[in-house]
Amino acid sequence: MNRKQSASLVSVSALAAGMAQGAVSYSGLVNTTLPKNSTGTIPFDLNGDGTDDFTLGFDGLSNPNNNSNKPYIVGTPDSAPGSTPLAQLASDGWYGLPVTPFGTLINSSYLTPVPDTAPGPARAYLNQDNNSTIYTIGTWGVNSPTEGYVGLEMYDNTGLSITNFGWVRLIYNNNLGTLTLVDYAYETTPGVGIVAGATNEVGAPDIYVEPASQTNGVGSAVQLSVLALANPAPTYRWRAAPIGGSTFTNLTDHGNITNSATATLTINGAVPANTAQYQVVISNTLGVVTSSPPATLTVVAPVAAPTPQVLFGGLTAHFTVNVSGLSPTFKWQKNGVALSEGGRITGSTAANLQISNLQTTDSANYAVVLTSGSLSVTSSVSSLTVLPVTSESAYDAVVLAAGPVAYYRFAESGNPAANNLIALDNAGAYNGVYGIDVTNAYDGEVGPCPTNGFPGFAVNNAAALFTPGDTNSEITVAPWNLNTDTVTFTFWVNPPAIQNYSSTILWSGTNSSTFAGINYYYKSGTGEGLFGNVDLGYTWNENGSPADVAWDSGIMPPVGVWSMVAMQINPPNTILTVFNGDEADTWPPGTFPASNLYPGNNGLFPFTNQVMAFAGPETIGNNPNVPGGAQGFNGAIANMAVFNQALTTSQLETLYNAALGVLPPVSLQVTASGNQVQLSWGTLGLLEVATNVTGPWTTNTLATSPYTVTVGPTNPRQFYRVLVH
Repeated sequence: MNRKQSASLVSVSALAAGMAQGAVSYSGLVNTTLPKNSTGTIPFDLNGDGTDDFTLGFDGLSNPNNNSNKPYIVGTPDSAPGSTPLAQLASDGWYGLPVTPFGTLINSSYLTPVPDTAPGPARAYLNQDNNSTIYTIGTWGVNSPTEGYVGLEMYDNTGLSITNFGWVRLIYNNNLGTLTLVDYAYETTPGVGIVAGATNEVGAPDIYVEPASQTNGVGSAVQLSVLALANPAPTYRWRAAPIGGSTFTNLTDHGNITNSATATLTINGAVPANTAQYQVVISNTLGVVTSSPPATLTVVAPVAAPTPQVLFGGLTAHFTVNVSGLSPTFKWQKNGVALSEGGRITGSTAANLQISNLQTTDSANYAVVLTSGSLSVTSSVSSLTVLPVTSESAYDAVVLAAGPVAYYRFAESGNPAANNLIALDNAGAYNGVYGIDVTNAYDGEVGPCPTNGFPGFAVNNAAALFTPGDTNSEITVAPWNLNTDTVTFTFWVNPPAIQNYSSTILWSGTNSSTFAGINYYYKSGTGEGLFGNVDLGYTWNENGSPADVAWDSGIMPPVGVWSMVAMQINPPNTILTVFNGDEADTWPPGTFPASNLYPGNNGLFPFTNQVMAFAGPETIGNNPNVPGGAQGFNGAIANMAVFNQALTTSQLETLYNAALGVLPPVSLQVTASGNQVQLSWGTLGLLEVATNVTGPWTTNTLATSPYTVTVGPTNPRQFYRVLVH
């Protein structure tokens, strides 16, 4: 009785069951084969009462369910007791049989009994296709002979009040068109499940799946499991030893340890003290076996996230820690020193810490100490780097003033080819990872900057360059979780050539569920765009309606120069705008900037712009759901920002003007109330203070608009101004 070669297929349900079983009735090897196109069948008597309970066969060409020549198993529900296979309901309304691996527990929670419905008795198929549409459940006979088990049920005819379970082992060879009954077995004790592959062989315990090593966080619910069969039924005793030790001690149910005498050891709310080596001794009257090698359980500290955070001054940093199975107290630390609540810090004794109006002095490593009873554990570190406000370019300043959810500058100087280079989000820490074939500042990729006509950017402003036809040429970023239908995307593009159809700037979701994307399209016959042009547009999923098509804006950003693109989704309308300063490349001709309004609910593109989760991960530069990078973007992308609002035309113009080095005027408003004066100057600029109108001037980095000053006889006279750089 040695089937370890099949153990890798064992299901979780089997491992959790403890392998309790009663008396098993086993057929022995049958090995009867039925060819396709045969009019014959293979009946068999599962419970050994002299009456056939199940029949195997192939449907004939005239079968009303159209599953022509498909293998099936059918029960006899009107026999005593009734019989039925356990199966899954396919989308065509018929029942299908997945390939059940050895070791799976077949019981009341396994699968659904097939009802006795027209056109015949309880029938389920190994492989369904309904002629035109594939409804296959499982992997029976796809490319090669498939061997597996099918769960069976025997019940009384008065409402399934008494149920016995069994299995049948089959081989379906799609290439040869044969179906073979190998053997079958039946659990004689009502209500007790049977393990697929269990027989009535008498013998000492035999381990099929050893306990697996695992790593879990503090507070996790941990299960260490073994799969063994034995007759008589075995007993279990789990043991533990320190890491690297060789002396194992028997475990008992105490503290957070339960089920120490079953096939599945459970540790509820794991703590560092549970880090150890574990083995289980399995025995019956015929022998003893010990699992080997020992399984190592590693319990790691909780993770403080996100990390790293590299954010501009004045923004807000958020830290979080997740602990399951415990209800601890929290105490956040900065470089090992406890933080105090108040001022710019909130949540210092909660799972979520927030530091607002960031200053460069906030740059540090943050961790949290969790305490639960006698347990005290410190989380991993989350690093925060605050970029000084003075390092912002004019363009950066206007983007940040508009309140982006995320802002990717692609300013990283590391080499993407070295694997896992982080693409930083300098607004919300929704960081991403470069694909190894993306090139960036490390390779000298230059974005819009003063040397190419955009003095509002930093001298060394960089870009990310993408190549179509390469699945490693994309950037995957953390989900934004916007859950909105009102959003604006702004980014800069520099394509070296006209794009391929469906080239992708940004993609969220999958092609078969909720998805959205900014892509290049050409829709012939719509009157939009010029013939041969592949224009920017977007895709917005509408739950499978015809409106899942893409919108072609009719605007193609010019080749070989940097253009700023803005996509505003504001239901039901959408506006795509391209700023590039060259009227000859705009649509309609002679307008600047190039802009096209897509009105929702029109006959040509009937989008409604429903709410999208943006629960990604999100992908920049490619649609990862299309094989081979076929929808990859060809060119450079820079300074991508995401807003969970529809920016106004004025805001977009301000953004583009900032790139040109032109900033809007700032007005400092002063309002007095008693002994307090409130200063307001909008969202751009830094407040400076001096005791003399001629200076010297000092920047108040902590001041955000509106800012309140208390005046009185003890306060010196002060002058204020706002600096926009």
